[in-house]
Amino acid sequence: MAAPAPAPAATHLQPPLLLLPSPPRPHPPLRLRFLLPSPPPLRLRRRFPLLAAAAVSAGGGGGEEAARKAEKARQLQKRVLVGVAIGVGAGGIVVAGGWVFAAAVSAAVLAGSREYFELVRSTAGGGGTPPPRYVSRVCSAICALMPILTLYYGHMDVTVTFSAFVIAISLLLQRGNPRFAQLTSSVFGLFYCGYLPSFWVKLRSGLAAPALNTRIAYNWPILLGGPAHWTVGLVATLMAISSIIAADTSAFLCGRAFGRTPLTNISPKKTLEGALAGLAGCVLTTVLLSTVLRWPRSLLSLWNPDLSGFIIWGSC
Repeated sequence: MAAPAPAPAATHLQPPLLLLPSPPRPHPPLRLRFLLPSPPPLRLRRRFPLLAAAAVSAGGGGGEEAARKAEKARQLQKRVLVGVAIGVGAGGIVVAGGWVFAAAVSAAVLAGSREYFELVRSTAGGGGTPPPRYVSRVCSAICALMPILTLYYGHMDVTVTFSAFVIAISLLLQRGNPRFAQLTSSVFGLFYCGYLPSFWVKLRSGLAAPALNTRIAYNWPILLGGPAHWTVGLVATLMAISSIIAADTSAFLCGRAFGRTPLTNISPKKTLEGALAGLAGCVLTTVLLSTVLRWPRSLLSLWNPDLSGFIIWGSC
């Protein structure tokens, strides 16, 4: 009998590798603070208040206050830099004098007169009647020419009188019944926006006596005019404009930091603390510049009894 066939040897086979998909992982919630800066800039929050509210809710309310303070600090820094640049530029224009100073005053007068007539036109709803636009433009052009004419002719009396007469005739010849308010606002614009600023040119260029007591004049370069370039008019104009800038800057900075008491209802942002700080800054700047530039402290220093009159400052 044949022997039975041997049984096959047992083999240990690995089960097939099954690649099962892994369970999906939960995605982290998408928050708005990853899409926007944390917190968003102030100008973006003002434009999109809903997005700003969502960003604040995602990041907390503390970031909103920090962003507001940072934005105020940036605005203050920008205003200070702009003010310093304007002050340096104004100082250079005053020192240059001549037609440069007259042209700068003329540009400022043109901008101021246009703003004045726009203000008159905007307040016409209260019952007043503004002058026609062509009269406003002619008045602005005449005001801009007044500083230039003051530089070369020295006086503006005839020009202002003739201009007022021409404007009055043009208003009388217009269609319809002319209003007295149109005449008064136009003539006042000529006087306030053109005639009064022309005295800056007269002050800077009219007082041509050399300021011999000013030490800066002795070291002034010959290429820039030498010591004779520093006149009484230059010193007086520098002191006046510097005191105005100091008053405005002191009032703004101190009013922003310490202002609590409103000054007037016309301008709600003006405060009594800012006004007092502006006055103090103006006085301190004037005293400091008068000491540095050797400006006489009293009219008694200009009086010479032997000559029975005033003598030129700088030679006394």
